[in-house]
Amino acid sequence: MNQAPLIPDIAVIVLAAGKGTRMKSELPKVLHPMAGMPMLGHVLTAARTLNPTQTVVITGYGAEQVEAYCTENFPETTFARQAEQLGTGHAIMQAEQALKTFTGTVIIVYADIMLGTRPDVLPTLMEQHRSNAQGLTLLTANVPNPKGFGRVFMQKGILINVEEKDCTPEQKKITTVNPCIYAVNGPLLFKLLAQVSNNNAQNEYYLTDIIALAHTNGAPVIMAEVPAERPEIGMNSRAEVAEMETLWQTRKRQEMMANGVTLVDPSTVYFSADTTIKPDVTIHPNVVFGPGVTIHSGATVFPFCHIANATLHKGVEIGPFARLRQGVTLNENVHIGTFVESKNSTFGQGSKAMHLSYIGDATVGAEAGFGGGTITANYNQKTKVKSRTVLENGAMTGANSTLVAPVKLGKNARTGAGTVVRNDIEEGALLVSKPEQITKPGYNK
Repeated sequence: MNQAPLIPDIAVIVLAAGKGTRMKSELPKVLHPMAGMPMLGHVLTAARTLNPTQTVVITGYGAEQVEAYCTENFPETTFARQAEQLGTGHAIMQAEQALKTFTGTVIIVYADIMLGTRPDVLPTLMEQHRSNAQGLTLLTANVPNPKGFGRVFMQKGILINVEEKDCTPEQKKITTVNPCIYAVNGPLLFKLLAQVSNNNAQNEYYLTDIIALAHTNGAPVIMAEVPAERPEIGMNSRAEVAEMETLWQTRKRQEMMANGVTLVDPSTVYFSADTTIKPDVTIHPNVVFGPGVTIHSGATVFPFCHIANATLHKGVEIGPFARLRQGVTLNENVHIGTFVESKNSTFGQGSKAMHLSYIGDATVGAEAGFGGGTITANYNQKTKVKSRTVLENGAMTGANSTLVAPVKLGKNARTGAGTVVRNDIEEGALLVSKPEQITKPGYNK
């Protein structure tokens, strides 16, 4: 059997120019978050898996914001602006200058269509296109309820795309639709776009017209079909974003459990797009993961915790009702308990903050501990400067201690209950605040 020819260089075009009127928002639609990441980020992450030589993002509404996001998070992207919103075909035309010497395969995806981010979809498209590298391959989706979408079908060897309003009753029974994800030879793409007309009710240039034009020009056109849920086809309103979030979270939970993570009540656990959890981690109910979380094997997260931008190592226990945010590292066997919040802090092996504490901008050594009600006062209201608190190995605070940063507790140092620490405590010393205790006998008579 002859092996299909290899696909040459790949370029990706991402359509991200629309305002998203139905979102009712000043924020560009493609920057609205889904699973802790702007929808555009999901698509660009998927595009990276193709190792493209170029990634061109078509911007329009809110171009400065969209381009700033891409530059910070996906620096490999370049941009082409669609100054006027004259249709999807017109949007792709804006990339012609960037790809004028490109002769490989162009992948076209929309920033608000999550179908292309599913791990099986782009590989399926590329595998089918492998034997059609000089033509057009249209990704099609088989959806349970195709109402509202155009139908796609083969008729006498020709691929037909019919909008729903133009479908016959028999064609409306077809469940295959066009989610607007294409693989097409680069020179062919711009040849076809040059022939697209805006002779329609909207006076717009439609990308879908290249399907019929490819047949007219004698270029081969094939389908690559995948199953899909309706919300994957497009997110044009907040309700549709919420639908997609529900679908995405369900799949992520299944993926986590298949990879060895225990979810005690899966439907109550929410992940972000970049959440990384190793096998043999137990997650209890009502836990939310923000971006930037990595949890290593053997850790346990108890109920009602919110964790973002944090790394938890082996044997860590956190919660219930705990919050980690903005740069927290918990080394092996650290325990963070009930109603404890921490940010921008590192906890050494075996250290503990069991309840009712705020630990911010702190460096905590091994086997150190915080009594209930301990607070690191890390922000100076006058200078607007945040300073660090350091607990060296074995240092402990008594209940209701306040550590006024910058301050250091030396190795095995201690504070008594209710102590305010304003200066460093030397190794092995005990610091106790003893305010006058006043007793008034018979006060309640």
